[in-house]
Amino acid sequence: MTIDALVGQEFKIVMQANPTTGYQWQIAQPLDDTRVKLLGSAYRYDEPTLAGSGGAEVWTFRGVGEGRTSISFKYVRPWETNAAPARSETYSVNVHP
Repeated sequence: MTIDALVGQEFKIVMQANPTTGYQWQIAQPLDDTRVKLLGSAYRYDEPTLAGSGGAEVWTFRGVGEGRTSISFKYVRPWETNAAPARSETYSVNVHP
């Protein structure tokens, strides 16, 4: 997936998740901080909110410098340090002036 953003513009990446399984999304590679800045992440439950139900992790970034970069994520259980990620996602980001 490709995301186009302007310098100074915020954008969000939304990925399905279910924290009751112990899995969470993490950034897999260091960000190119000359292009994008992580502003934060939050979990949003599906409606209706039921025990064990899933939702989405919403990651918010800002374009800070013109150019192309990528943002890679891995869906892991943090304590399983030697296990392969259950899923992974990579987003191409084009930051425009």
